[in-house]
Amino acid sequence: MEANGLPSRTSILTAAARAFGSREPDASVRNPDWIAEQLIGTAELALIADHPISKALDRDFQEAMNDPDVFGFAWLMLVRTRFIDEMMERAVRSGATQLVILGAGFDTRVHRFTELLKDTAVIEIDYGTTQEYKKRRVEVALGRAPANVVYAPIDFARESLGEVLRRARFQPGRKTYYICEGVSMYVPEDGMREMLRAIARESGPGSILLLEYLNRGGLEVLRKYPTGMIKNAFDWGEPFVFGVPDGQDREFFLEAGLQLGETLKIGSPESVKRYAMRQDGSYYGAHLEKVFQQRREAALKAMDDVGRQQAARAAAMSGYWLAELTVQL
Repeated sequence: MEANGLPSRTSILTAAARAFGSREPDASVRNPDWIAEQLIGTAELALIADHPISKALDRDFQEAMNDPDVFGFAWLMLVRTRFIDEMMERAVRSGATQLVILGAGFDTRVHRFTELLKDTAVIEIDYGTTQEYKKRRVEVALGRAPANVVYAPIDFARESLGEVLRRARFQPGRKTYYICEGVSMYVPEDGMREMLRAIARESGPGSILLLEYLNRGGLEVLRKYPTGMIKNAFDWGEPFVFGVPDGQDREFFLEAGLQLGETLKIGSPESVKRYAMRQDGSYYGAHLEKVFQQRREAALKAMDDVGRQQAARAAAMSGYWLAELTVQL
């Protein structure tokens, strides 16, 4: 969260990456967020000038694709956006009548899925400054938001999610689908535990949370050796602070009243097969394979022995996940 009425810079960064990815000529690996670019203008890009994605939208697309910092982040947003879109569609078609988007940032799903969500009560929850900025951008670029959307401000570290939901006319007994994308790593552990418990406590039968999260071992390596957008996030005052304990994912969520269901490990062969295969059968990113390998080798070389051991443990025990968690009643 920024001071002086400015939004979270990482929320702009992720929207810019989705916007860039939506320009991909190959539909099989195109980011489906075709609206993001309408919300991200010159003023917004100036706030993320420290990251090369800020200039990618003004460059030749194929040329920008050869920048590993641009492509790597756009690849991540491709997998993340497509998986969450698919899971949300499935949930709504299966009877979810409320959609709660936690840390909504510049999320555009209510605009991209107008027909699907027309009978669904949608609540977007985020820090007040980011939310107010996003609402102004929506009004300028898209007109008014659909009538079924309620904007609800929150401070995740200090406020009760249950209280915020009730202020937003949330109906506890209804089947609800929650999306918590790009949020958990920024919230202290106590705040995350309370958020998870509130979801379990407030939700009706069949409700599901889609959560993006890191394991703790990987988080600690990223905090000790930040690079790319992780370093940007730290420099912008939005550090990663939370990860689920390694190897205890199922137990951690059960303690909060949530059952771990379908998962996708980002960067896994499964994630590539499902979302990052071109029409010609090649995988999205093959052109930068050697560059990314060289970067991994250089990063390990720059670590001390303790750091390399820590990175090896994280590679074996930790992950970066998209997961559905079902409310246990």
